[in-house]
Amino acid sequence: MNRMLGLMLAGVAAMTATTAHAEPESKPSEYRPDVTVEWIYKQDLGDVYFTNWYGRLEQSDGPWRDVYFETADKYVNKGIIRLNCVDPEADIDIILYDVGEYGSEADRRQVTVPYGDRRPWADGNYQALFGETPPFEFYDAALARFCQQSQ
Repeated sequence: MNRMLGLMLAGVAAMTATTAHAEPESKPSEYRPDVTVEWIYKQDLGDVYFTNWYGRLEQSDGPWRDVYFETADKYVNKGIIRLNCVDPEADIDIILYDVGEYGSEADRRQVTVPYGDRRPWADGNYQALFGETPPFEFYDAALARFCQQSQ
């Protein structure tokens, strides 16, 4: 009897986990009033630490998507990543505000990642994105999430 109950509970847990991933987790932005963001990517940082990256589609212009992102789990990070849904070799533009105020020109830092620099970025060896910046895996997750919904 206990085994059957255990199997039933495991089945319910599996269905709940599947359902949880079907709908993105949404929450109010921590840095922008009246804006909602959804979970995009979990960045593992060792055995017990992680950072959840949230985002939202800000603008679509043909194949281009401007995606707002933020996190506050380990370090304050917010900005815009510009993705191209059609051209896999297009440059990736990232505007970072780090601990400064979102949208502040004084706190703004822009990085362009050319196609040839994606491998160093993915390997963690891209000087322009050292430190607390969006990881390459976030870019992949955002590309899948925001390009898939529009095609």
